[in-house]
Amino acid sequence: MTQLQQEEVRVTDAAVARALRQGHGFLGHFLAPRSPSEVAPALGMAPNLVHHHARRLADLGLLFEARREGGKVYYQLAAREFRVPSDLLPPGDEEGNGTADLRELSRGFLRAYERSWSRMHAGEEDLFGFGDAGHPARPAPMPSGPAAEPCPTHLDALTLRLSPERYARLARAITALLDEAAADGVREGGYPCTVALLAFQGVLGESVEERFQGVSRSTSSFLGALTV
Repeated sequence: MTQLQQEEVRVTDAAVARALRQGHGFLGHFLAPRSPSEVAPALGMAPNLVHHHARRLADLGLLFEARREGGKVYYQLAAREFRVPSDLLPPGDEEGNGTADLRELSRGFLRAYERSWSRMHAGEEDLFGFGDAGHPARPAPMPSGPAAEPCPTHLDALTLRLSPERYARLARAITALLDEAAADGVREGGYPCTVALLAFQGVLGESVEERFQGVSRSTSSFLGALTV
């Protein structure tokens, strides 16, 4: 019987959940049936190595053999969505919820930041601002010249006091922008980019949360002048 891609699969095995988290970038190349030789150039890997990883993920049930044609094996994602119970990979696990995400975000951002930094225009600077209710901390002005790369690194961190209701509205509003971008991103093409929202109760750095009274904002961006 020919296997078909499912809309949703619930993961109940920790090893499968770890493989899903570790290989989500790799797996994304197999939304439709693809052979290792087709995917290899985009991954910068040898076809035999791609086949090895695909076979391992197929053994775990994340991929399946869609067909064989002309001596090639075509793999496809087993489902368009995988649901993983949050307690299957707790934060203490090396690939646990939060732990792995933040590690991957940190590594990816630092790589991109170093690249942007090496191409930074003379005169650009970071801004650390402070304010209060009467004089809010202002965001850093964006550079006036063009960006040195297509999708430059951008960081904008804001710490302030919020009611639970305002906090939730703000976080959801930013997430709604990501939803809008996700709907358009596939159609637009362009460069692979990561846009992340991090929101949590607490303060950055070594400030004591109970003593924090004002507003702090840290912006470090290589976006360059806005073009229309």
